[in-house]
Amino acid sequence: MMTSLLGRLVVILTLLTLSAAALLMFFVGRSERMHTDQVQQALHRELAANMVADNPLLSEGEVAKSSLGNAFHSLMLLGPAFEIYATDTTGKIRAYSGELGLVKQSEIELAPVHQFLVGADLPLYGTDPRNPARRQVFSAAAIKDATGVLRGYLYVIVGGSKQSELESISAGKLRQDQALLFTVGALFLALLASGLMFGLLTRPLAALSRAMQAFRQGGLGRSAIGRHLPGWTSREVLELQGSFVALADTVVDQMDQIRSAEASRRELLDQIAHDLKTPLASLQGYLETWLLHHPEAQDRQHIEIALRNGRVLHRLVEQLLELARLDAGQETLTLEPVVVAELAHDIMAKFALDAQQRGVLLSVNAPVPNLRVAADIAKLERVLANLVDNALRHTPAGGEVRLSILESSEGVLIELRDNGVGIASNNLSRIFEPRYHSDSAAGDHSTHLGLGLAIVQRLLKLHGSQIEVESGAGQGTTFHFNLACA
Repeated sequence: MMTSLLGRLVVILTLLTLSAAALLMFFVGRSERMHTDQVQQALHRELAANMVADNPLLSEGEVAKSSLGNAFHSLMLLGPAFEIYATDTTGKIRAYSGELGLVKQSEIELAPVHQFLVGADLPLYGTDPRNPARRQVFSAAAIKDATGVLRGYLYVIVGGSKQSELESISAGKLRQDQALLFTVGALFLALLASGLMFGLLTRPLAALSRAMQAFRQGGLGRSAIGRHLPGWTSREVLELQGSFVALADTVVDQMDQIRSAEASRRELLDQIAHDLKTPLASLQGYLETWLLHHPEAQDRQHIEIALRNGRVLHRLVEQLLELARLDAGQETLTLEPVVVAELAHDIMAKFALDAQQRGVLLSVNAPVPNLRVAADIAKLERVLANLVDNALRHTPAGGEVRLSILESSEGVLIELRDNGVGIASNNLSRIFEPRYHSDSAAGDHSTHLGLGLAIVQRLLKLHGSQIEVESGAGQGTTFHFNLACA
């Protein structure tokens, strides 16, 4: 999933959501604390003033520790949630409640006290003498003598150190519960939002990807170009789609030009072959007639050479015509039951004289001689003839060409094997290309266009079969294919 754009976006959104949840927890906790402090300070706003008014020593302006010890002890009956300090006019602590050694700072900041006394908005945070690193809400009142002269301040921490410790423990547990709740909620919202939002965002990209695949699988046709994208399309996606459409249109135009040029080439080739076929047939007929009427002529050898070359040229023209028809899809099949062993013996008899002159042995291996296949007999004969002819030209004297007809799970297996010069492994993928010529022909110097195997492959494709080859340099060659039983 991490390799897809959607997966990466989900992870990014989850991390962002968790970060946002953490920040939200921080600010919510801070807001709750400020609200609690505001309520506490508001409830105890007059606490210090009431303490000063109710205590005779404080009301007379006394701030000395020796004088206020008993008074502070009585005030501590309020509980550990309050810490009481008496300061002079400069903020130095002169007396305080609690045990010795607990106070870490000997003076308090007076600015918050002055703001408190003039009625500033709450909450106000002042010095915590027991923990200088912490700020606490407080209540404060001026301590004046009988003449009204300011002698100091009564400074009461609302929520002392013990309460703060208990609140910290409780707040820690609360934060854990809140963190778990926020994490679960954030993950759920992240997955839900990512599924909806990123599904909408990536929908056009997925559609564009499908359009590209359809264009490739659809033969690079113009109708397969995806020109409209669903979903929320951004500027970048639209630019990407526009580039793809422009590229696809260019490819289609070039493919149309190539197809048009190929069609023109095939048409021209077909016309040339047709134009050559008739005069070649006439020339061949006149040469054969001359040889029949002049059996003892001294220059008979020259006419025989001309006739032989005419026949070769006629065969090449026939191959060109046949390949052009196959490429144009003009060939059709007339299927009928064919006894393959009989056809194989006929083919071998046709090439017997040529094989004898080359010193090559021809043989047919048909353990079940009456195997029948559904095939066009003329085209199957052409396939076998081309394969045998190709094998003879690449098998040296003393070699063997064997045609086997065997039963197989796919019908009937037809296999042609020779022990000739073989085909190099780097050429195996090219032997079925038109006009491919092998350099390994065994002493064969006749003219060939390299169309025989290309015609074989196309004729078998018409039959719904695929020819395969196994070979190696100096190891002989085996062609085999399957045909359906009749």
